[in-house]
Amino acid sequence: MTLFTELKRRNVFKVASVYLVTCWIILQIVAVISPALHLPTLFSTITTVILAIAFPFVCIFAWAFELTPEGLKRTHDVDINESIREQTGSKINYILAGALALALAFISYQNWFVSSADDSLERSIAVLPFEDMSRDNSQGYFGDGIAEEILNSLARLNQLVVIARTSSFNFKGSQTDIRKIGELLNVNYVLEGSVRKDKDKVRISAQLIEVATGAHIWSQTYDRELTSIFDLQDELTFAITQALKLNLLPEQVEQEAGMTTNPDAYELFIQGRELAYQRTSESLEQAADLLQQAIKLDPQFYLAKAQLYMVYNFALDYGGFTEVLRESATERLFWELLAAPDFPLKTLVMAKHAENNIKLEVSQVLFQQAYAQAPNDPLIQNVSTLRLDNYQDMILRREQILKTNPQSQVNMSNLVYLYLVTEQPEKAQALLSRMERLFPDSSLNFVSNLYFSYAYQQDIEATLALVNDYRGEPNADYRRAKSAVNILTGNTDTALDYMAAELRQSPDYAEQFYNAFLLLLDLDMRGKLNEQQKQRYQQLPVSESTKTELLTYYKLLLGDETLYEQQQQLAGLSAEEFMQRVDLNRSEPYDYAAVKKRKGDDSYVLALQTNLANANSLCQQTQNKLGWWCAGLMYFEGDIPLQQTQNMFKRQPMLDTFTIGIEKFILSSPAFYGMSQHPEFEPLANEFLDNTFRKWNPDLVPEKAIKH
Repeated sequence: MTLFTELKRRNVFKVASVYLVTCWIILQIVAVISPALHLPTLFSTITTVILAIAFPFVCIFAWAFELTPEGLKRTHDVDINESIREQTGSKINYILAGALALALAFISYQNWFVSSADDSLERSIAVLPFEDMSRDNSQGYFGDGIAEEILNSLARLNQLVVIARTSSFNFKGSQTDIRKIGELLNVNYVLEGSVRKDKDKVRISAQLIEVATGAHIWSQTYDRELTSIFDLQDELTFAITQALKLNLLPEQVEQEAGMTTNPDAYELFIQGRELAYQRTSESLEQAADLLQQAIKLDPQFYLAKAQLYMVYNFALDYGGFTEVLRESATERLFWELLAAPDFPLKTLVMAKHAENNIKLEVSQVLFQQAYAQAPNDPLIQNVSTLRLDNYQDMILRREQILKTNPQSQVNMSNLVYLYLVTEQPEKAQALLSRMERLFPDSSLNFVSNLYFSYAYQQDIEATLALVNDYRGEPNADYRRAKSAVNILTGNTDTALDYMAAELRQSPDYAEQFYNAFLLLLDLDMRGKLNEQQKQRYQQLPVSESTKTELLTYYKLLLGDETLYEQQQQLAGLSAEEFMQRVDLNRSEPYDYAAVKKRKGDDSYVLALQTNLANANSLCQQTQNKLGWWCAGLMYFEGDIPLQQTQNMFKRQPMLDTFTIGIEKFILSSPAFYGMSQHPEFEPLANEFLDNTFRKWNPDLVPEKAIKH
């Protein structure tokens, strides 16, 4: 008798078959219940190992023992005439048939009864942040990073509308029903998932859900070594797109250029980028620290360097870092990025650097090139749209972004501004109501409402209430508004209290109080502060260089250029030398050029005109509704017709949240020299002041015009 015949006679093959099929069913059950029960990744590994180890013992047991009417006996102790192997074999056949039927039912359910994507639906998807199921809840940023890289990869595919992260990630930690989320984001499919990290292993579960029915189109669990995370991202993305039945080639899903292969650096990058999106001085400083740590771990991590460059640029508007640090860091990062392979965020950095160096034609091309490379990237969306040279194009693009990124605070805030400067207050108010509902304590919601109440409505009481009621994270806009608005409403002591407390916390906040300092300086110079206020103002912890800078600008606002000329050593310089000497990103050179033109030397104005071409175009498109600086641009262009002067006072908004309070210098500022040549200007300007600053705080503006 051969070994094969004996194995068959003793039912070893049948027992082995039943065991293997049963093992397969057990492993499928483990894969389904593990995510729901929050079982560690090691559980499925241990189960598989135990089942594999048990297999030879099962086969040996089937060989060595036989089932008899008296129970189990050793095979060699059973007389062949008393053996019931055939009956036992028949029972095993039934068990095997049942196991196979169960396995086939499971496979059939997956293939035929699990929903597939509806070809009639638009291919629109939102990727939610992956839930952190680690024991210590330490992998939130890691889960966000996995979801965002999947989102970025999907966004590069044709025929797929992908909701931006700033909208889909608003539902992080939310218990909102998937169908409700899909409805709010206006998508047909939602991808959700979870990540569980255990030592150097990670388990990622993902499932694609059809919003209309709530049906699971596709789901999968991946157990991987943490070092293979980027391969896993590509694998996940390809699987999802297959579920959506897109005609996709695997090579379309590529790792982003400039990315790191160091998991620790990548995790620091994700945390830093998340903080950068919050756009406060504190969060930007924290973001810079984390990104610097990531770059230290991988000096070739160019994506982190590009993000760090943008963090320093954000600080110009939101505070954080000294001017010297910002300038030196951005210059160094720019040159380092030149050596990097091309990727969308690098293009954005190149555009921003060209703009900072007044190479506007180059920057305009690069900004739109970055948008073409990554139209769904929220940062690139916003910055490139800000640089369009046509306001109707800006509105159209932002309205389109509102569809693909319906919860982007930055986009909504900018769209509110655009609606107001193009005289569409109803649309602005509707959007403000939406922002209030979605982001009640958001700093961007605060800025949008500030612009509406202060700049558009010119309602100082509503503006003060807005400042006092704000409970969100303080940033540069809030500090600028709280200090200046309190002075504008006569609450000078409140402003001094606030400024002193903030400056004790950080001297770097001084630049965020620039407007308030100018108002206090003006009140002090004209004797409108009492002795206690004057003493407190003079004792504010501000550097001597800042005090000198403030006095210089104050003198320019009064039409006196001598101090600025002395400090910058401009006497006798040609226009070309002037352009090289001054900082063209500040307002002082333009005020100085206007003063010089009024005194008969227009060479500086002519030299600056090329830098102002794009800004002048935007002013003309909106009938000079962008801000008071449009009046200064008109003076640079030439004589201003009387009609334009009159129209400036009929426009809305009349004020500016960035130069909040400084508009009170309308009677003396060089920005209005072109308008002030008309006799009608002074009564119009005084009427404006009577309705605003003189009514708000009579100490702010003299009753009579300041003559020069």
